Amino acid sequence: MPTIPFFQQATLREIIITRLCCGADVVVILCCVGYLVGNYPAVGLRWPWLIVALLAGYFLADLFSGLVHWVVDTWLDEGMLGRGIAITREHHTHPGHVLLYGFLDQASLGAAPSAVVVGGAATVTALFPVSALTYALMVVWFVIATCMLFGMSFHNLAHWQVRPLLLRMAQRLHLVCSPEHHWCHHRDHTIRYCVINGWANYPCDRLRLWSRLERLVTATTGRVPRADDAEWQRKLNDTGIFVASRRPMR
Repeated sequence: MPTIPFFQQATLREIIITRLCCGADVVVILCCVGYLVGNYPAVGLRWPWLIVALLAGYFLADLFSGLVHWVVDTWLDEGMLGRGIAITREHHTHPGHVLLYGFLDQASLGAAPSAVVVGGAATVTALFPVSALTYALMVVWFVIATCMLFGMSFHNLAHWQVRPLLLRMAQRLHLVCSPEHHWCHHRDHTIRYCVINGWANYPCDRLRLWSRLERLVTATTGRVPRADDAEWQRKLNDTGIFVASRRPMR
């Protein structure tokens, strides 16, 4: 079994793009922190509501990670976004390779959409007069932006073969995604897209959100979800472990 990732070598352009994406999300995080620190004395948000905002942000971060994961897995290819998409597709045929890429290579996958979406939301929130509501919303944006920067790091914890006691406890408490929970996605690539803590997977999969969204996109655009997935996987599959193509849409 190969031990070197297929797309480890990056061009200068790709290196610059990954760093810009991560840097943009870091700027969003720091702006949220500045807002929260600067306005805390004036708002005086009580701890119970602060905890609620943190938990809401942690759930929404998981949901956002699932949305990004679904879009990348289902509709994008390396012709659109290059090496970042290739790395995610490689992960389906060679799951262990994901642990061999650098932090910035993987962080950019979540940092880029976070910088755009969360950055925009945080900017709009900051335009309103400071209140308990805007402060709570900024807590939510801060949590989402931070989790998306480390989204692949959360995901990778489910692939660690040797897990420290503290990690195992966190996974049992469903604070981070467990191997048992995440590997359902590797057996069926139409479920369990959320990878931060897995909380959002339960409502999303129960409602069959992703397959319904796929039908909607196909009905409106005519596009087929990851039409060349099986061919691409066969091309890379030199381990004897074949990952089946996507199931026909229901």
